[in-house]
Amino acid sequence: MKSLLRKIVLKKLEILARIKLRRMKAKVIGVTGSVGKTSCKDAVFEVLSKHHRVLKNKKSFNSEFGLPLTILQQNSGFNSPVEWMKILLRGFWRAFFVNDKFDYLVLEMGVDKAGDMDYLTRIAPPNMACITAIKPAHMDDSQFASVEEIFKEKSKIFNKADVKIINIDDKYVSQVKGDYTYGFKEGADFKAFSFVQGEKGVDFEVEYKGNDYQFFIPVFGGYQVTTLFPAIIFGFLTDVPAGDIQQALAEFRLPPGRMSLIEGVDNLLILDSSYNASPEAVKESLKVLDYFGKKKDKRRVFVFGNMNELGSHSKDLHEEVGAKVPEYADILFTVGGDVQYAASAANKHGMDSKNIYSFENVNEAVKKYKEIMQEGDIVLAKGSQNKVRLEIFVKKIMKHPKKAKELLVRQEEKWQNIAP
Repeated sequence: MKSLLRKIVLKKLEILARIKLRRMKAKVIGVTGSVGKTSCKDAVFEVLSKHHRVLKNKKSFNSEFGLPLTILQQNSGFNSPVEWMKILLRGFWRAFFVNDKFDYLVLEMGVDKAGDMDYLTRIAPPNMACITAIKPAHMDDSQFASVEEIFKEKSKIFNKADVKIINIDDKYVSQVKGDYTYGFKEGADFKAFSFVQGEKGVDFEVEYKGNDYQFFIPVFGGYQVTTLFPAIIFGFLTDVPAGDIQQALAEFRLPPGRMSLIEGVDNLLILDSSYNASPEAVKESLKVLDYFGKKKDKRRVFVFGNMNELGSHSKDLHEEVGAKVPEYADILFTVGGDVQYAASAANKHGMDSKNIYSFENVNEAVKKYKEIMQEGDIVLAKGSQNKVRLEIFVKKIMKHPKKAKELLVRQEEKWQNIAP
């Protein structure tokens, strides 16, 4: 959309969303963070839906446009002025004439620059809120200059919240004085312990008010438990019985591209984490690759796509991740520009250069991998989306590519028409 039309549409969407939310009288649960926002939001939705009427963002509709569209229950008009006019008309109808019955709105709130959270919380002030974690992300020009700035902006979600849920394992979030704390550290109101990683998911226990509760979630890695933990807390705070919380999480499935296990050709096991990538998430994903590689005694292949939006920190952060690779992987493929710094760091820290392959384009990486592929390889695909598109790599080696629309990210027509 042209700039003027964009501003007009955005302002009208904001007004309509605020009117709709006021008429709806639902309580708002706000979720933000540098990693895991969508997964956390989805888990909270699944838990609360056991006993309440709940609305959530579609996919990652978490931005200045996505949030009001969620409240008005509309899809995006993309670049079509005609579609946006239709959306405004339908939004007007929903805002003034449709009486939706929801108890809670679970809203993912994403920020790319200073001021974004002020805008989002002005539309939908959260009654309860959490931050999954604060990590390096969105640090390009005109975004954030430091992790401290990221924390400052995201922590604004707590400014209007009546109940603040605090991750005490995160060094930034733990600085906030909250109403309930959670994590693996001693002193948490909701304390996790007895963590066991298995081939189908994780088992762990949570202590709350002197009682122990057993949970199983079909996800991989302790970082995933931290990401989904708020669903347990919001469940207890909204009077969802413990048994229903346990059942909801046992049945929970992560959105596509967030460490999904996919069957590959020649008995490959694909760890598909192709949705996006940030330094800490990559390091945690490598631990999962290592777990399955050792469990099955198979070669560990890491397909690493560029980590975007790191700005002037990009070289150092790619090198930091690359230094960890030899500990967890046997073969390294890189796709993109700055990720070659990771390849150099991996070589410097002990990975043989003959096991490192670097490419600018994902299709070139696929071609080379098929030449050296071994039966039973464990393959981790982790990278950012723009100009990387590692879901293309996954699709080329998955056993049932006809299931791509069901299992992979970015399978919509608009993405299929964009070359990597």
